[in-house]
Amino acid sequence: MRFQLVPMTSDFAQRILTWKYPPPYDLYDYENEADHILDQEEWGTTLFAVLDEGGELVGELSFGFLDSADEWVPLEDVRAGRLEGCILWVGFGLQPGLTGQGLGLSFVNACVDFAVEFARQRYHYSGEDVGLGVYQFNQRAIKVYERAGFVKYLEQTAEVEGQEIPAQRMKKRIGLQR
Repeated sequence: MRFQLVPMTSDFAQRILTWKYPPPYDLYDYENEADHILDQEEWGTTLFAVLDEGGELVGELSFGFLDSADEWVPLEDVRAGRLEGCILWVGFGLQPGLTGQGLGLSFVNACVDFAVEFARQRYHYSGEDVGLGVYQFNQRAIKVYERAGFVKYLEQTAEVEGQEIPAQRMKKRIGLQR
Protein backbone atom coordinates (compact mmCIF):
# COMPACT_ATOMS: atom_id res chain seq x y z
CA MET A 1 0.00 0.00 0.00
CA ARG A 2 1.19 3.50 -0.80
CA PHE A 3 0.63 6.26 1.70
CA GLN A 4 0.17 9.99 1.35
CA LEU A 5 0.94 12.34 4.25
CA VAL A 6 -1.01 15.58 4.50
CA PRO A 7 -1.43 18.24 7.19
CA MET A 8 -3.79 17.25 9.98
CA THR A 9 -7.29 18.73 9.80
CA SER A 10 -10.12 19.06 12.30
CA ASP A 11 -12.04 16.24 10.61
CA PHE A 12 -9.06 13.87 10.65
CA ALA A 13 -8.21 14.79 14.25
CA GLN A 14 -11.76 14.17 15.46
CA ARG A 15 -11.84 10.79 13.76
CA ILE A 16 -8.45 9.77 15.19
CA LEU A 17 -9.63 10.63 18.69
CA THR A 18 -12.30 7.91 18.39
CA TRP A 19 -9.82 5.13 17.58
CA LYS A 20 -9.83 2.35 20.18
CA TYR A 21 -7.23 -0.40 20.31
CA PRO A 22 -7.87 -3.76 22.01
CA PRO A 23 -6.08 -4.43 25.31
CA PRO A 24 -3.19 -4.26 26.01
CA TYR A 25 -2.71 -1.87 23.07
CA ASP A 26 -5.38 0.45 24.49
CA LEU A 27 -2.52 2.35 26.13
CA TYR A 28 -2.12 3.85 22.65
CA ASP A 29 -5.73 5.11 22.45
CA TYR A 30 -5.79 8.67 21.17
CA GLU A 31 -8.22 9.96 23.76
CA ASN A 32 -5.07 10.21 25.91
CA GLU A 33 -3.48 12.44 23.24
CA ALA A 34 -6.36 14.85 22.60
CA ASP A 35 -4.42 18.01 23.47
CA HIS A 36 -1.68 17.02 21.04
CA ILE A 37 -3.93 15.88 18.18
CA LEU A 38 -6.14 18.98 18.46
CA ASP A 39 -3.22 21.44 18.62
CA GLN A 40 -3.74 23.32 15.35
CA GLU A 41 -0.32 24.96 15.65
CA GLU A 42 1.21 21.53 14.96
CA TRP A 43 -0.99 20.69 11.95
CA GLY A 44 1.23 20.60 8.89
CA THR A 45 4.20 21.53 11.06
CA THR A 46 4.87 18.41 13.13
CA LEU A 47 1.53 16.57 12.88
CA PHE A 48 0.18 14.89 9.76
CA ALA A 49 -2.63 12.59 8.69
CA VAL A 50 -1.72 9.47 6.72
CA LEU A 51 -4.04 8.56 3.85
CA ASP A 52 -4.19 5.48 1.64
CA GLU A 53 -4.25 5.56 -2.18
CA GLY A 54 -7.97 6.30 -2.13
CA GLY A 55 -7.61 9.26 0.20
CA GLU A 56 -8.98 7.41 3.24
CA LEU A 57 -7.54 8.20 6.67
CA VAL A 58 -5.41 5.27 7.84
CA GLY A 59 -2.99 6.77 10.37
CA GLU A 60 -1.17 9.72 11.83
CA LEU A 61 2.43 10.87 12.12
CA SER A 62 3.80 13.29 14.64
CA PHE A 63 7.39 14.25 15.20
CA GLY A 64 9.54 16.54 17.24
CA PHE A 65 13.12 16.87 18.36
CA LEU A 66 14.87 15.91 21.58
CA ASP A 67 17.93 17.92 22.56
CA SER A 68 21.12 16.56 24.12
CA ALA A 69 19.58 16.98 27.59
CA ASP A 70 16.63 14.76 26.50
CA GLU A 71 14.22 17.69 26.54
CA TRP A 72 11.70 18.53 23.83
CA VAL A 73 12.83 21.38 21.61
CA PRO A 74 10.19 24.16 21.66
CA LEU A 75 8.32 24.65 18.39
CA GLU A 76 9.72 28.18 17.97
CA ASP A 77 13.27 26.76 18.09
CA VAL A 78 12.31 24.03 15.61
CA ARG A 79 10.89 26.62 13.23
CA ALA A 80 14.10 28.66 13.56
CA GLY A 81 16.18 25.59 12.73
CA ARG A 82 17.94 25.53 16.12
CA LEU A 83 18.46 21.77 16.11
CA GLU A 84 22.22 21.29 16.58
CA GLY A 85 22.82 18.12 18.62
CA CYS A 86 19.15 17.08 18.47
CA ILE A 87 17.55 13.83 17.37
CA LEU A 88 14.42 13.67 15.23
CA TRP A 89 11.79 11.80 17.26
CA VAL A 90 8.80 10.19 15.52
CA GLY A 91 5.50 8.82 16.72
CA PHE A 92 2.80 7.31 14.58
CA GLY A 93 -0.31 5.23 14.75
CA LEU A 94 -2.14 3.02 12.31
CA GLN A 95 -5.93 2.92 12.41
CA PRO A 96 -6.86 0.04 14.79
CA GLY A 97 -8.74 -2.02 12.19
CA LEU A 98 -5.63 -2.08 9.99
CA THR A 99 -3.16 -3.36 12.60
CA GLY A 100 -1.91 -6.91 12.31
CA GLN A 101 -2.53 -7.03 8.55
CA GLY A 102 1.03 -6.75 7.28
CA LEU A 103 0.94 -2.99 6.61
CA GLY A 104 3.30 -2.05 9.44
CA LEU A 105 6.63 -2.01 7.61
CA SER A 106 5.44 0.03 4.64
CA PHE A 107 3.57 2.37 7.00
CA VAL A 108 6.59 2.91 9.28
CA ASN A 109 8.93 3.42 6.33
CA ALA A 110 6.58 5.93 4.71
CA CYS A 111 6.20 7.89 7.95
CA VAL A 112 9.93 7.90 8.75
CA ASP A 113 10.92 8.84 5.20
CA PHE A 114 8.41 11.69 5.19
CA ALA A 115 9.48 12.97 8.62
CA VAL A 116 13.18 12.92 7.71
CA GLU A 117 12.66 14.67 4.38
CA PHE A 118 10.28 17.24 5.86
CA ALA A 119 12.60 17.94 8.81
CA ARG A 120 15.57 18.37 6.49
CA GLN A 121 13.80 20.64 4.03
CA ARG A 122 11.68 22.70 6.41
CA TYR A 123 13.83 22.80 9.55
CA HIS A 124 17.31 22.11 8.14
CA TYR A 125 17.73 19.04 10.34
CA SER A 126 21.19 17.62 9.72
CA GLY A 127 21.24 14.86 12.33
CA GLU A 128 22.18 11.31 11.51
CA ASP A 129 19.48 9.49 13.47
CA VAL A 130 15.75 9.20 13.92
CA GLY A 131 14.35 7.78 17.15
CA LEU A 132 11.14 6.44 18.65
CA GLY A 133 9.82 4.97 21.87
CA VAL A 134 7.74 1.83 22.34
CA TYR A 135 6.34 -0.18 25.24
CA GLN A 136 8.18 -3.49 25.52
CA PHE A 137 5.00 -5.57 25.56
CA ASN A 138 4.34 -4.37 22.00
CA GLN A 139 6.48 -7.02 20.37
CA ARG A 140 4.65 -6.84 17.06
CA ALA A 141 5.63 -3.16 16.72
CA ILE A 142 9.19 -3.83 17.89
CA LYS A 143 9.59 -6.50 15.22
CA VAL A 144 8.37 -4.06 12.56
CA TYR A 145 10.72 -1.34 13.81
CA GLU A 146 13.65 -3.77 13.73
CA ARG A 147 12.75 -4.76 10.15
CA ALA A 148 12.70 -1.03 9.33
CA GLY A 149 16.28 -0.72 10.63
CA PHE A 150 15.72 0.54 14.19
CA VAL A 151 17.84 -0.82 17.04
CA LYS A 152 17.20 -0.63 20.77
CA TYR A 153 19.56 1.72 22.59
CA LEU A 154 17.87 2.34 25.94
CA GLU A 155 15.47 0.55 28.27
CA GLN A 156 13.39 2.60 30.66
CA THR A 157 10.02 2.66 32.36
CA ALA A 158 7.13 4.92 31.50
CA GLU A 159 4.54 5.96 34.02
CA VAL A 160 1.04 5.63 32.63
CA GLU A 161 -1.98 6.20 34.84
CA GLY A 162 0.11 5.46 37.93
CA GLN A 163 1.60 2.26 36.53
CA GLU A 164 5.24 1.69 35.62
CA ILE A 165 5.42 0.09 32.18
CA PRO A 166 8.69 -1.19 30.67
CA ALA A 167 9.54 0.71 27.53
CA GLN A 168 12.47 1.14 25.22
CA ARG A 169 13.94 3.68 22.88
CA MET A 170 15.06 2.74 19.41
CA LYS A 171 16.93 4.64 16.74
CA LYS A 172 17.84 4.30 13.12
CA ARG A 173 20.79 5.78 11.29
CA ILE A 174 19.57 7.99 8.45
CA GLY A 175 22.93 9.26 7.28
CA LEU A 176 24.20 12.73 6.65
CA GLN A 177 22.21 15.43 4.95
CA ARG A 178 22.79 15.53 1.23
